[in-house]
Amino acid sequence: MIMEALGHKGYQKSILRDWAGAISVWDEAIKSYPKERKFYNNRSRCYFLMNDYKRALADAEYMTSHFPDYARGHFRHGEILASMGKFREAERCFRRVIELDNACLDAVNELNEVQIQYLCSLGFTRYQAGNAISMAKDLDEAKKLLREGAFPEDDGEVYESDEDTSVQVHPVPGHYDPLEDPDNPKKCCSIWVGNMKEKVSDDDLKKIFSKYGKVKSIKADFSKFFVFVNYVDPEGASKAMRQLQGLDLAGNKGIKIRYPDRAMTGK
Repeated sequence: MIMEALGHKGYQKSILRDWAGAISVWDEAIKSYPKERKFYNNRSRCYFLMNDYKRALADAEYMTSHFPDYARGHFRHGEILASMGKFREAERCFRRVIELDNACLDAVNELNEVQIQYLCSLGFTRYQAGNAISMAKDLDEAKKLLREGAFPEDDGEVYESDEDTSVQVHPVPGHYDPLEDPDNPKKCCSIWVGNMKEKVSDDDLKKIFSKYGKVKSIKADFSKFFVFVNYVDPEGASKAMRQLQGLDLAGNKGIKIRYPDRAMTGK
């Protein structure tokens, strides 16, 4: 059977969630085309979805050793290691993905998540872990800062978002999220703007967001694809969300706006 036909057959099995059937197809495909890297990735995914981490990992390790420039292979490797609780090893995999494809937002998000999970496994909260990661140059420095008590556990006080880290967005279909409500029920003065893959100058950012209210400060981290905007009052944050949500902004496609989980609120 030719390569395209095998790929189509395996894809159809996967759509039906027939993982065992798909694996049989990928076995045949790999036997016929041992140098086709995507077949190893597809089979690894099936094993992963069956929670057969041992076989999934074997295929992932084969990919990263035989196809070292294949970003998807490193991503799969990191995904499996993270599910096994091997966060430091997963971190290295996602860093490699970013080296190969610096536009891979999924890898950036997964890298941030495994770093947080690693620090949480040491007994720190997500709040502490997120702050430490945003301040440190690497994970070892973040761990050192936490062990030195640089970030005490959240005491419930509000603060400005320029001391916060990026917001992890895990939307639930059909679920109301007050942090994405332009009516701003929590009266937040700050907004987090995601999907900012293209750099925008500070002056241009200020011009854009000042249209909706008086801006107190702006913090951009384009390596993590986000911008924080702190308004003087919640009306500015609300107007910006209502007018800009989902639009293209200064070369950035489909921006995502949300109020930070912990942001300065209006008085």
